[in-house]
Amino acid sequence: MDRRRSLQSIPALNPGIRLEREDEGKLLVIVPIERGRGFLARFRPPVFEKKVRLDSIGAFVLAQVDSRHTVEDIIDAFVNHYRTNRREGELSTAQFLKSLAERRIISIGVR
Repeated sequence: MDRRRSLQSIPALNPGIRLEREDEGKLLVIVPIERGRGFLARFRPPVFEKKVRLDSIGAFVLAQVDSRHTVEDIIDAFVNHYRTNRREGELSTAQFLKSLAERRIISIGVR
């Protein structure tokens, strides 16, 4: 996928994700994980939770994920809020969104 299409993609919070605000702008993200199908998975509960704690910067970026804003909109909000240069904001925000997708917190839809 080229850069232009990836910037026009729209991230959305996955179903079942719970968010709990903590002090100092931090955020606790609770991700339900279904057990796998392997032999060892039989010894796990059918659904268990993984918890991810985000700092205030991560909480700010995740707050922008609302199924309406594109990745480019989120980058623009980050750059304006934290007064950083465009290239640095783009790289760090894109990498963070990718890590959220890998942790099953968000999904990213491509138009």
